[in-house]
Amino acid sequence: MAATHKIGISSFAYCFACGSRPLNRPEHIMTPNELIEKAFTLGAEVVQFGDNMPLEIYNDDELEQIRLYAEKRGIELEAGMRKATPERLSDYIRITQIIGGKTLRVISDGIDFTPDLQQFCHILTSVIPQLEESGVVLGIENHDRFSAKEYAQIVETIDHPQVGLTIDTVNSLSHEEPIDEVLKHMAPYCVCLHMKDYVIKRYNGGGGLKITGTCLGTGRLDVRRVYDECRAKSDRDFNIIIESWLEPCETTEETLRVEDEWTTAGLAYLKTLL
Repeated sequence: MAATHKIGISSFAYCFACGSRPLNRPEHIMTPNELIEKAFTLGAEVVQFGDNMPLEIYNDDELEQIRLYAEKRGIELEAGMRKATPERLSDYIRITQIIGGKTLRVISDGIDFTPDLQQFCHILTSVIPQLEESGVVLGIENHDRFSAKEYAQIVETIDHPQVGLTIDTVNSLSHEEPIDEVLKHMAPYCVCLHMKDYVIKRYNGGGGLKITGTCLGTGRLDVRRVYDECRAKSDRDFNIIIESWLEPCETTEETLRVEDEWTTAGLAYLKTLL
């Protein structure tokens, strides 16, 4: 059976609306059902709840209601978490199962938790029986501390079809790795693709460079090539999830408006390509 690739939005496409940025925090914080409704309105097929909209704060009945709301809108759900201790991983696999999700995006580190490569592999191995029972697939996301090659080594060490990688198109710049280096090592194991675009600008009177976000399709990222390479190298199902790095505008109202405009335009752009 051919792999499937649906288009969706993450709660990280609405960082300000979700209240996860200290500046321009709105009085009303977007709820999971409101994010689902937004996805439905925009014609997205998937919603991924990141750790800026943590599902652990809801009880099982509330999670079931979120699942039912998404089902009525025809929206597929995915979960996301960070700080992958054995206990938290186990809890989030269960949460993902309750909301009817197939994929759990995972960032290894937390503020007070930075396992080395061997420790992280041991933790992932410990939840394999629960993954097999639940059917949930883990997508380990490239972040700041490990290289793209090391993320590939994690998957190769675990060597299980329910452990793969979430490829973020921008995160590895913090590790001084361009997208070509990320795809070289990670694309064969892609189970989720985070699309976000960026620009590099001179600032401080030309005394430095600044990497910042922009609306998908307007920056330096070759969106189509990234998708094509992941599709060619990975035989697994993966969804294409829009995120963004938006700097705050002068007012909260303007920030929320631009955030919504970026997501709307980004989805429309993806649909023209895919």
